[in-house]
Amino acid sequence: MVNIVRGPLVAVAFLLFGCSGVADAPRTPGPLEGVWSVAVVEPEGAPPIDPAQPGMYIFTADHYSAVYTPGPEPRSKAATSFQPTPEEMVDQFQSIIVNAGRYEIDGASITFRPIIARSPGFVGGRLTGAFDVSGDTLTLRHERLFDQEGAELSEFGERLTLVRIE
Repeated sequence: MVNIVRGPLVAVAFLLFGCSGVADAPRTPGPLEGVWSVAVVEPEGAPPIDPAQPGMYIFTADHYSAVYTPGPEPRSKAATSFQPTPEEMVDQFQSIIVNAGRYEIDGASITFRPIIARSPGFVGGRLTGAFDVSGDTLTLRHERLFDQEGAELSEFGERLTLVRIE
């Protein structure tokens, strides 16, 4: 009878105490992890937009979400809320950048690989560039944009200055 009881007791003891030593060590967050507000947008070949229109990047260990207005003007509203005309929809579509997916960093280089994007041609594509973090300021340089077929968009580039908000 002792052996019958000892088996389950050993299993319970292992679950309660044995696993505690197996727990993962605390992970140090990567340099980009957090929530960042877009402060300045500098399109290549155009004057800086300072202050930028609303925008936000959210980075976790492996994923990102980016939403921002790349232009200098506030986004236009529909004459009837939530019921834009076809022309208003086009204007609203063109006035915002939206994508989310995975990212990889290698030194000061970054590659974004969108899983979802405003533009379906970007899903499965990539955006490469560089980054620099100084205190609570993140500078992202978007340098090369590729669609899902691997074709590079010519004459693309911008620099974003972001401020950590969380």
